Amino acid sequence: MGQGLGKAQQRWWVLGLVVIWAWLSWGRMAWPAASCQDPLFLRQILAAMGRPEVVVEEVALFDRDQCLVQLVLDRRGLRGSLPPEIGQFRRLRALSLSYNQLSGPIPAELGQLRELEQLFLDYNQFSGPIPPELGQLGKLRGLFLDHNQLSGSIPPELGRLSRLENLCLQDNQLSGSIPSQLGQLSSLKGLFLDRNQLSGPIPPQLGQLRNLENLYLSDNRLSGPIPPELAQLKQLRDLRLARNQLTGELPGFLTELPRLERLHIGGNPGLCLPAVLSSWFAALSEGDPAPTFPCP
Repeated sequence: MGQGLGKAQQRWWVLGLVVIWAWLSWGRMAWPAASCQDPLFLRQILAAMGRPEVVVEEVALFDRDQCLVQLVLDRRGLRGSLPPEIGQFRRLRALSLSYNQLSGPIPAELGQLRELEQLFLDYNQFSGPIPPELGQLGKLRGLFLDHNQLSGSIPPELGRLSRLENLCLQDNQLSGSIPSQLGQLSSLKGLFLDRNQLSGPIPPQLGQLRNLENLYLSDNRLSGPIPPELAQLKQLRDLRLARNQLTGELPGFLTELPRLERLHIGGNPGLCLPAVLSSWFAALSEGDPAPTFPCP
């Protein structure tokens, strides 16, 4: 997946779907009678993040009960912490706060947003652990926490997100092993964990991700062989394992992945390239250095 324009295109596509959903639903919604005060609460939250002058109608979409269903505050100069009161918008389906200066922890109260489908918190300065409460967002399709300063381990609770299509955690300071529970994300198309401090083996359970197209694990401290279970990833297009501590032979099953277009494995001194794969690797991995040593 293109990490620049591709993600921007996806952002506006999915947010556009939320707008269409809200418009079509106003005439047939079966929500219990409610009188939302979300516009007032939103103004208070904007003030807490240093931008009280933002015109609410320009960044938010409300349903007929005046409950918030979409909030887009990209590049608005937001600063400080994200108030935990953000969790009170119970009908919110899309939240995008990318490219700001938000800092401090990601509030666990986001786990209360049970209607949420898209969460963009990328390109901020969030720190601390990823809240395991995010595993309660059963309708979530996109989780973008990349390019922050998050630390600690990846919560295994994220494996509960059965509808998740993209999990983007790259460019943080995450450590520990990759949870085997991520292999339960049956809808996942993109798993982006590169440029962290993850260690241990690549979980064989990732081979269960039959819809996976992009697997980015480069620039970590992963060790051991490339698991043979990855041979089951028949939809895989882009595999990036460079600059880790992987060992053993580059497995021949990679040549049998029918849709594989890009492979980055350089920077793994313990990984060797079988002679029979040399020409195949050179054609597929233009610009990426081959493993240091040919296999005996």
